[in-house]
Amino acid sequence: MNVLVIAPHPDDESIGCGGTICLHTDRGDHVAAVFLTSGEFALSDLTREKAWAIREGEAEESARILGITSVTFLRRPDHCLGDGIEEAATELRPLLERQQPQLIYLPHAYDGHPDHRACRPIVQAALSSSLIPPPTLLGYEVWTPLSEYDRVENIGQTMARKLQAVRAHRSQIKQIRYDRAVSALNEYRGTMTQVGRYAEVFQFADDRFAGIPRSRRTDPAWHLVYEVTQEIAKLVPPQDAFILVDEGRLEAAPLVAPRRCIPFLEKDGYYGGKPTDDEAAIREVTRLRLSGANFMIFVSSTFWWLEYYPGLKRYLYSNFSCALKDDRLLAFDLHTAAV
Repeated sequence: MNVLVIAPHPDDESIGCGGTICLHTDRGDHVAAVFLTSGEFALSDLTREKAWAIREGEAEESARILGITSVTFLRRPDHCLGDGIEEAATELRPLLERQQPQLIYLPHAYDGHPDHRACRPIVQAALSSSLIPPPTLLGYEVWTPLSEYDRVENIGQTMARKLQAVRAHRSQIKQIRYDRAVSALNEYRGTMTQVGRYAEVFQFADDRFAGIPRSRRTDPAWHLVYEVTQEIAKLVPPQDAFILVDEGRLEAAPLVAPRRCIPFLEKDGYYGGKPTDDEAAIREVTRLRLSGANFMIFVSSTFWWLEYYPGLKRYLYSNFSCALKDDRLLAFDLHTAAV
């Protein structure tokens, strides 16, 4: 995979997604970084050229630690990125076309620093007139923690390298102990998301979740819902319908559209509660299968159903093939007979 990290200043890449960058480089992904400014505003007692030399040198050292293969400095005016959106986009565009990234990391759109907020419109303007396939855009947190996030990465195994990379920006650590701040934030993320000791979180930088209530997306477990629905989307063809056994909890329908998500039990299109017994469960599966449902999927919180309803378990395993079984999902292909 080709990954591109957009950083408004040297050190933002390490603070915001340094642990995740290490995960990418450890598995062989090609990671490049573009620094829109060289951060001269933070060394205002020096000439611009001397400030560039210090901060770009620190960025190159940090990149070596993280495994980033190439760095580019656009040297746009620090603290003034928002005043030159189109000019910055024009400079960024050829880099996008050369790197062909499938995934771009950039500061999230609601960060408190104006240069961080300017990154999204710069990247969007550069992409709008480029010829590359649209990449996934993930926003990372630097100054302002995210209240809503969609993806979580367990960085426990790479946290030490991340902190080493953050501390490589020595001129900035002298002013603000970013290493302490990010260590605390990442430990908090790891605890609240329950993925490990340290974690980084990201928000999709588009409107794909505009229809999801904000209260849902601020739930620390939201990222698990998203990951489960993506696994479902890989299994179930877009034109198909499927039965979802989740006790009405996931609110998965908008995330798997155009696939039709049928609750179980189903009553007038909504979740109608648990079956009274095995016979009622099997009767409902048969009805929904005849009406077009091609898969029946249990999420981890309902795996216990197959012990509570042993007749349903025997019916499913005897008549249909198991299409997927992992720690999140158990899926049966209702149009393929058991072998």
